[in-house]
Amino acid sequence: MSFNGCKFLSGLALCSVMATAANAEIIIHGTRVIYPSDAREVTLQLSNNGSKPALVQAWIDEGDPKSTPDQSKVPFMITPPISRVEPTKSQTLRITALPNALQLDQKQETVLWLNVLDIPPRPTGKGTETVPDNFLQLAIRSRIKFFYRPASIKEDANLAADKLQWRRVGQNIVVKNPTPFHITMTSIYQANGDKKVDLLPKGLMLKPFSEDQVQLKTSNTEKMSFINVNDYGGRVERPIKFQ
Repeated sequence: MSFNGCKFLSGLALCSVMATAANAEIIIHGTRVIYPSDAREVTLQLSNNGSKPALVQAWIDEGDPKSTPDQSKVPFMITPPISRVEPTKSQTLRITALPNALQLDQKQETVLWLNVLDIPPRPTGKGTETVPDNFLQLAIRSRIKFFYRPASIKEDANLAADKLQWRRVGQNIVVKNPTPFHITMTSIYQANGDKKVDLLPKGLMLKPFSEDQVQLKTSNTEKMSFINVNDYGGRVERPIKFQ
């Protein structure tokens, strides 16, 4: 049963709220998951950095942050979907593709989202103080990108950012992604006097074979650069070369 976005289980109200991983006791070891289509399974490591046990629920969605595990229709299975992680201990999630994963696009990457819901333990009273049967318990959900990568793609994903095509159109720059990979950029830098201005404060993920445009701050397009995120979560700065 649900009410105002909360899930009720055994008298407990379990509410999912978006938060940064820094506020969670459960830490995800990685910023993204890459699933090669010819892999039998991939794994993701979680750790409990807190002083109390935590209940963890994991699932994959198609991009809707409001979706719940029972609404997921993605062709992947996570084992275990729910687990108890003791303090200072780790848990390995095993992700397996179902047969209908082959129905996904086999010529370019598909991006999904992996959710990890960190449910804290039930509070306990002190002395004669008792905890009511019904109480509101907030959980923290972290979401990271999950890339399904067809084995038919023979290019190196970590070289894809070098193939971006840049051109200036009026007061904008247009960037085209001619590759079958999703390319995530965290920053585009432009010189503004003696300062370096970031044109992408919220970042940008370019889908395969797509393009987008970004507004310039000044007319100076010399020595511009961008930062993209590679498969390992590392940030690499590259110069922008206009066509």
